[in-house]
Order: sequence, then C-alpha cells, then structure tokens
Amino acid sequence: MSRPSSSIAEALSTRFRTLDATRRQIERLSPKQLISNRAAEQMYEALYISAFASLEIFLEELFIGLLVEDSGLRSSQTDVIPRVRIKSHRVAREIIIGASRDYTDWLPYNRTAARADLFFRGGRPFSLLSDGDRSQLKACAVVRNAIAHRSRFSLREFEKKVIGSTPLPPRERRPAGYLRGQGSAAPPRTRFESLLGTMLRVARTLAA
Repeated sequence: MSRPSSSIAEALSTRFRTLDATRRQIERLSPKQLISNRAAEQMYEALYISAFASLEIFLEELFIGLLVEDSGLRSSQTDVIPRVRIKSHRVAREIIIGASRDYTDWLPYNRTAARADLFFRGGRPFSLLSDGDRSQLKACAVVRNAIAHRSRFSLREFEKKVIGSTPLPPRERRPAGYLRGQGSAAPPRTRFESLLGTMLRVARTLAA
C-alpha cells in the first residue's frame, strides 16, 4: 500500500531535530570547557555532512517512491504524474541508478531536475522549486563541499558564493565557524539551523 510522500519529509524533519539536539548539547558543554572550540567545530562539520547526506537520501527515496506502484509513495498534488509505473523499488532503483552502481548524484539539484524531466510529466514535483530555493540549495551544497573536500577550489567557492561581501570575523569565514555563527534572522539562530531549515523547506515543498 502506498503512503503519502509527505511522510518522508517528516522523517527528515525528525532526523534534523536529532542532529540539532546534538548541536545544542555541544553548546551546553562548550562554556564549561568540557569540549574544546576545535572539537565543537569538528562536530558542527560532522553534523552538517550528516544532514546533507540525509537530504540526498530523501531525494532518492522520493524520486524512486513516486515511480513505484502500490507500495511506493503518493503525492497530494494531482499534477504529479509519472511517465512510467514500476512494480518494485528494486527495479525502479536499477532503472534510475543502474544495476551495476550503488548510488547516483542527486545534487547539484539540476541533475535531479534533468532526470525528473525524463520520468515525470513536466518534471513535477521536482520542477516546482523556485529559483530562490534552488539558489539556497546550491549554497547548502557549497558549504558541504568546502567541508568534505577542503580543496582550494571548494574553499574559494565557499568564500565567493557563501561569504561574498558579508563582513564576518575571521573565525566565521571558515565553514565550521560559519555554521556555528549567528545569522541575521530573528529570532537569532545559528547558520547551521538556518541551512537545515532551508533543506527541510525544500523537502516539504517537493513531498507535499
């Protein structure tokens, strides 16, 4: 029996709450000097990489689930129409990813959108993201790459596309410090929280 696609967005929300609970625990330990600043920043990086990976898993689960008959996912949006219907998750995964591969890239998002044009009428729901959401998702990916690769290129991209002309103290011009720093939103929250909020908003839009 199929289940609402929104259920996997809510599962992602639960996952993000768990990650953020760990982040809050770090901030409770830090003022007591029970954890060093460097260790705290490394934890921020690890938590963010985990969150980003969870988003990629969500995209794959949504894409494949919407193609599967009966035991897959169903969208509440009536204009989400697969061009093909597939009997099982295993077969759908082999068609999308390939029988000889363990994974495929869902981000950068244009890869998912291009794939969706092939398998869904009008690319929906994956074509529904606004330009603003796509731009923010790209920024999320730039932060992830700067943490995961630490190459000159990825760090330059982070400096150019995420920091830009924003005046920040030196510590916050690095990915870990950036995540830990406070953004300009009200009420105040860390950029880690803001970026996870962006990813969750995207997920809920796609899985409505």
